[in-house]
Order: sequence, then structure tokens, then C-alpha cells
Amino acid sequence: MSSLEQVRVVSRATETTRAALIKAATSVFAEFGYDGGSVRLITKRAMANQAAVNYHFGGKDGLYREVLIAATRAFEENAFLDAEELDALSPEDALRRYLRQFLLPLVKRDRVSRYLRIFAWESVQPSQVFSAFIAQSPPRIFRLADRVVRRFLPQDASAETITFAMLWLAQQPMFFVREAERLGQPPFSLTFDDDSLERLVDTLACLSLQGLAGV
Repeated sequence: MSSLEQVRVVSRATETTRAALIKAATSVFAEFGYDGGSVRLITKRAMANQAAVNYHFGGKDGLYREVLIAATRAFEENAFLDAEELDALSPEDALRRYLRQFLLPLVKRDRVSRYLRIFAWESVQPSQVFSAFIAQSPPRIFRLADRVVRRFLPQDASAETITFAMLWLAQQPMFFVREAERLGQPPFSLTFDDDSLERLVDTLACLSLQGLAGV
């Protein structure tokens, strides 16, 4: 094997390890959040060592930042909920569409759903890495919540009122996504399928409409 071929083999192996770490980190952070997601578990799932995390990302913070970058890119590329699409709907239908899209992780286990679970963890256990990240690039769930609530608020609503309403709406689906496993256990014993998802959307939409109408 020539020197050039050896370099190519090493390069491919390096990129494979890097990709495996990001994939494993996404899964672990979705399950346990940033604080609960240990580097040991990530490297175990990626079949790598801690030195690889430091080499590729400079540590846990850098790895988490890469996961957040991948999440933002996935949301933009998939465009699973489009701002213009929301604007074309009535305010009530836009609210229901928003809730349904961000509750989908209850019945789906795809890559985007794992990213949403990470954001749900951040709603109760915010990390400094995430706070710095969203200051530069607010996640879609917040940008779209802002777009929805503005249609229910007076035109002269203050920036503070809009922010309060936006954060309140974003929390509605996040709670159920974050606590799905716990809600499936007694005393709640909830099960989530396509039918129950629609009932949950209807219930949250009804409650949200009442709350937004009173702002």
C-alpha cells in the first residue's frame, strides 16, 4: 500500500469515527439530556475512546455543539413545518399544525424526533452550550412559535408579551415529548399512537386557544 493510500485509509477511518460519535451523542443526549449524557456512554455506543472525543471536538461541549448544528441543519433541510405554510392557514389551524408537528416524536423515532427530544431536555435543564448556541441561531421550534402567537396578540403587543407567549406555547409539546416514558407509567399510564396524538393535539389546541385569547 502506497503512502497516499495509507493516508486515505486513515482519513476514512477518522471520518467514520467522527460520524459515529455524533450519531451516538445524538442518541444519548436525546435520552438523557446534556447533563445526563455521559461521554463514557457515548464512546461505548460509538465504539470509540474518550481521546477521540477530545481529538475531534475538544471535549463534550464541542461534541454537543456539533449535534446542535446537525439538528439545525436537519430542520432547515427537511422543512417539516414551513413558516409560509403556517401563514396560509387560519390562526387556529396554524396552532394545531404547530402542535402536531412538534408532538410527532411521541409516535416517531426518526432523527428529527431525537433532535426535538434534546430541545425538550434543554427546556428544563438548560446548558451553557445550548444557551450560547441559540443566541446565535434560535431553534425552529421557537421561531415558529413566535410566528403563531403573533397572530393571536394585539398588533401593539410588547416584545416582552410576545416572548412570554412564544415560550409558553413552545413548552406545550416539549413537556409531553420530554416526559413520554414517565407518562407511560402509573399513575398516568398513557399510550401514544396516531389516534391519541390527534386527541392530544385537540386538547392542547383548545387549552392554548383559551390561554392566547386571554393575553
